Amino acid sequence: MEVGAIYEVYIDVLAANNFFADLAALLAVNIFRKRSVRAYRIVSGAFLGTLGSCLAFVVLGSPASYLLTVHFLINPAVLLFTFREKSKQDFFSDLCIGYFAFLIIGGITEWLFAGGEGFFNYEFAVCAALVLLLFFALWWRKQLKNRIRYLQAELIHNGKYLKLQALSDSGNLLTDPYTGKSVSMIDRQIFEMAYGTPDGVRLIPYESLGCRHGLLEAVTIEELSFVYENQTRSIKKAVLGLADHTMFDKKTYQMIINPQENQIGGRYE
Repeated sequence: MEVGAIYEVYIDVLAANNFFADLAALLAVNIFRKRSVRAYRIVSGAFLGTLGSCLAFVVLGSPASYLLTVHFLINPAVLLFTFREKSKQDFFSDLCIGYFAFLIIGGITEWLFAGGEGFFNYEFAVCAALVLLLFFALWWRKQLKNRIRYLQAELIHNGKYLKLQALSDSGNLLTDPYTGKSVSMIDRQIFEMAYGTPDGVRLIPYESLGCRHGLLEAVTIEELSFVYENQTRSIKKAVLGLADHTMFDKKTYQMIINPQENQIGGRYE
């Protein structure tokens, strides 16, 4: 005697699941890959993916054919439509992150729905999986952003080397009017401990919050270098503003690098 099983699939449930899964995967790619794709394109991509998956389910009689079509044709097409990547490497990265998001959604949904033994209904499990995935994606992006903002800098002055933690601050756009070079800020106390009393000091006018007009002591050092995105960048004859120690007190960094000078979020010199 043969025993078989009959599965009932509701097309509305299938469509809803596919739409929310596609939407979450596209949002995850947008966040992880630091894209700025507009919301309407992400929603449109999720809608097209859902439409294609439902049509494939209705037209194709074999579950294997359906899965192959979805994974190797529909999902890649949705990524191309949404992000319009021009290189194979970028497209492959999008694809990997998208499928990772699918796995996370499926795992969380199964854990909440089946592991909860009826405590959570299926709709709640799907929504919770989406929220947790997006929360994780935003948290991870914040961690990457913080890693980029904090740099290891190295100073060379009077033949002496000094390594310290630096902050990449897009709000520091101070320029030396005498040399035309951008000005980075350093803790005066740290500078004097390493190099002694600064020589060749000049005054640079500046404006800041709470101080409409001020003068900042600045010096020129032989070289400032740091590593950013696995590349070492060096600025010869870098200008450093000697800031009061209270500006860096209880901070994890001792220097603020000017983005115009270090090419981070600014112009290339």
